[in-house]
Amino acid sequence: MHYYRIPKPYWKDRLLKLKGAGFNTVQTYIPWNQHEPVKGRIDFSGRKDLFSYLKLCSDLGILVLLRPGPFIAAEFEFGGFPSWLPTQSKTISFRTSEPVYLKNVLTWFSELLPMLAPYLYQQGGPVIGLQVENEYGSNPACDKPYLQSLTQHFRATLGDDILLYTVDGPGKGMLNCGTLPELYNTVDFGGGNISSHFDIQAQYNSGGPPVNIEFYPGWLSHWGSKFPSKSRTATANKLDEMLAYGASINMYMFHGGSNFGYTSGAKGNKDATNFVPHTTSYDYDAPLNEAGDTTLKYWDIRAVNSKYGPVYEVPKNSTKKSYGKVEMVYWGSILNESFINQCGSETYNVQPLSMEENKQTNGVIVYSKMIESAGTLTVGKVRDRAYLLLDNKLVFTIKGKDSNVSVGLTPGRLDIVVLSDGHMNTGHVHMLDPRNYMKGITEPVLFGTEPMLNWVVTLLPLDSMSCLHNTTPPHNQPFLPGSLYIGQIETTCDTATDTFVDTTGWGKGVTFFQTLNLGRHWPLAGPQLTLYAPGPFCRGQQSDSRITIHMVEFEQASDHVLLTDKSNLRGPVDPSQL
Repeated sequence: MHYYRIPKPYWKDRLLKLKGAGFNTVQTYIPWNQHEPVKGRIDFSGRKDLFSYLKLCSDLGILVLLRPGPFIAAEFEFGGFPSWLPTQSKTISFRTSEPVYLKNVLTWFSELLPMLAPYLYQQGGPVIGLQVENEYGSNPACDKPYLQSLTQHFRATLGDDILLYTVDGPGKGMLNCGTLPELYNTVDFGGGNISSHFDIQAQYNSGGPPVNIEFYPGWLSHWGSKFPSKSRTATANKLDEMLAYGASINMYMFHGGSNFGYTSGAKGNKDATNFVPHTTSYDYDAPLNEAGDTTLKYWDIRAVNSKYGPVYEVPKNSTKKSYGKVEMVYWGSILNESFINQCGSETYNVQPLSMEENKQTNGVIVYSKMIESAGTLTVGKVRDRAYLLLDNKLVFTIKGKDSNVSVGLTPGRLDIVVLSDGHMNTGHVHMLDPRNYMKGITEPVLFGTEPMLNWVVTLLPLDSMSCLHNTTPPHNQPFLPGSLYIGQIETTCDTATDTFVDTTGWGKGVTFFQTLNLGRHWPLAGPQLTLYAPGPFCRGQQSDSRITIHMVEFEQASDHVLLTDKSNLRGPVDPSQL
């Protein structure tokens, strides 16, 4: 259960529901990119306040397992790596002993680990163990000196008493590369023959209990694919079987929550030709759903756990409210000078550079240039979605899997509007050379056979809408990719409660709830149609202001959204949209 995927005011509710179901320990990753989004700038505020989370666990009598990475996977943006990391060297190699990479990792751990020390079990805190790396046996680098460097740093900072463990699938190929003799190996699996899985684990440990550190009661979801469901009966039965066997079990996920903002990642291979982004929701078909409500699966699991240990009172689910139809009024394009002046910035590239090289992580980047004569434009690699505009008219859309696209152009102003769909976190080969999938334009753009030089570049991070102070539309325009719509309801934030923004009828873009970025919407691809909008997100703003919805839309607009009390993550899917 990941603190950064849950609104901070709801941490206690979710942890009490964990304890209520009979669990005594919570496991969480620590995503480096959330805590050092800019090199040297450390952030543990709001949902990122790991230490308040640890203190709350201690107060509630819940033990903690920590997974600080540096790679976490977790269907999370870039697997937890900060976007600035690939820019540190042209030869950087992730998850290896390569000097530039390793130096940056150890510098981060030199910040993090001393802050964790007071929360260790040996110091009276709740933390009983820390994971070294993450499923490293699946990484083809198989760099044992790298694992040893991390282990030595953990020991030097935290001492010899703390349990350090690894996680891998229950196969010898993975376990051979994923662990070291001085680390306790655990395995992860959702089904199969548990005796066989635990026998393999035992071969890599000199004693100790059988541990399934990631038992899957559900599964992850992608845009353009049906929402995955896992049988509650099968989950409960397998849990019962493992507990009767005497194993220790951690559920991945017990409660998934949401990938708010731009924190959803993607799967793909090395050259991103199989790029498929994860949904904003991280519901995971987990025992607690995205909004923290107990499910039938939850009660089945609680019944099983009650046979082996104590269960406790379960808090009631929070109220969800349907506010009804919200009229969305067209404001204008985010390419307007008015919007750029408030929420963006401009720079200059000789050759078009990636988002990361322009010190931007996600959102939108626009490459602009005057075309003086008719000819053929060729775009080699662009990530992830590009809209080619000529004199403010859409002439072509490049999808994430496309490459070497050629388009005939006449003279005029060319804008290449590129939208990021999240950095990959799976497909481990790509981690060896992470520069392969930086966002934006990553190869020269040709006009005829010559590279196009001297671009005006507009940076539009779209992290929030707090930058937008002038909400009066600058002027009327037809719909363009990157059109902004604003809607309000009479309810003020001081009375706001949880709701869901139903994006049915819209295309692809980003939704904001009272200026805060809820995440990406993409109902054209499905299956997720609603975005979870927690009441505290509104109450944390100006309490006397009306609830406001902002939507930046790139493909298809409607005249309204619905604020509903029902989640819909199982809508129709269209994989051709990817």
